[in-house]
Amino acid sequence: MESLTASEAVAANGMRLVELPVSGRLATAISVVFPAGARHEGAGEVGAAHLLEHLAFKGTEGYPTASELNRAAEYLGTELEGISTTDYVEFSTVVRAESAMAAAELLTDLAARPRLAEADVDSERTVILQEIADADEDPGSRADDLLTGALFAGHRLATSVAGARTDVEELTHAALLGFRERQWSPSAGLVAVAGNVDHLDRARLTELIGRIPDRPPPPPPPSLPPFAARTALEQREGSVVHLRLAYQVQGLDFRLRRDRAVAEVFSQLVAGPMGSRLFDELREQHSLCYWVDAGVSGYEDQACLFVGCSVSRADLNETYERIGAVLDGLRTDGPSDEEARRFRAYSSGAVALSFESVSARVDHATELIMEYGDHAVDPILLLRQIESVTRSDIAELAARIDPRPCVGCVGPTGNADFAV
Repeated sequence: MESLTASEAVAANGMRLVELPVSGRLATAISVVFPAGARHEGAGEVGAAHLLEHLAFKGTEGYPTASELNRAAEYLGTELEGISTTDYVEFSTVVRAESAMAAAELLTDLAARPRLAEADVDSERTVILQEIADADEDPGSRADDLLTGALFAGHRLATSVAGARTDVEELTHAALLGFRERQWSPSAGLVAVAGNVDHLDRARLTELIGRIPDRPPPPPPPSLPPFAARTALEQREGSVVHLRLAYQVQGLDFRLRRDRAVAEVFSQLVAGPMGSRLFDELREQHSLCYWVDAGVSGYEDQACLFVGCSVSRADLNETYERIGAVLDGLRTDGPSDEEARRFRAYSSGAVALSFESVSARVDHATELIMEYGDHAVDPILLLRQIESVTRSDIAELAARIDPRPCVGCVGPTGNADFAV
């Protein structure tokens, strides 16, 4: 992996331009990002970030209809993508390197000059309402939402990024424009480019970025509520229970690269590959589930270990108890020396391979800058930190895990016992 190649510049409107050149690639990934995620929404704006992102694709000044915009991308051999997260909205694409400037023209037109016609609001609202309905019908997705609701009760993040049906139904065109005017700030945003940068015309790229209207930096989002162990259950007929858990990890700060590296190794050790603790315990040793997943993630003021799996009703209580027992063992004794070596090696390999993708490099830069304010975005820095994680680092993280989780659970839960 190439090392220490990232560079950063600032356009006249305050927009940062981050480049991550990768030699030997045929493709270039480009994204335009604003701090306009769900957690920035206020009263009367819930769901605005997502609906606004959808609405932008209905047409721009340069490409007045969705069809024209889509066809322009197809002529470049690609599609334009949009995503709304809790922290930001991102418009992105990956193209053959020779088309990088044409792709930048499309993306900056989308970000700087979307039509956002009032006549298009209701049609996109209908699409999103169907998206919400689809998610509610899926029991796994519904379990995720229940966990989120329990974890962030009383905060905007207690509801999915799309918002609840009633929220979306009440959104107005004026609210969408107001949210954009406040949050789509170039001085707080980012343009990231990764891969083959041989065909970039940087003077023209700076000119294209300059089309994005200069706006003042937006206010910071509200702080998260204190962690509290809550349980949210939804009874559904069937044979499968979808279990989701969130354990607070006290004192972990994702703004620190060291903490992120330790969290990466710990996540793989708990439920990454087939030799991880929970996979071995739940599937290999006791045949309780087909899959189990876990990961430590968080914000500047809260971090959690998330665990998810699907089990039969008869196995729900045992599964919950065994997950708790595995975490108790790690909390008390930490990992073995062999586990620390193995999962440090596995994590560094997985991270190195993931960054073979140019889009993964853009995503990494976006996450670090927009979520954690860390501008040291070269992937080699994370890789070196992972390679230096020690057994004691992992044990220290494990000792910080609160044994009382938030629970989201959907299915025939019966008399489920989630006591600790």
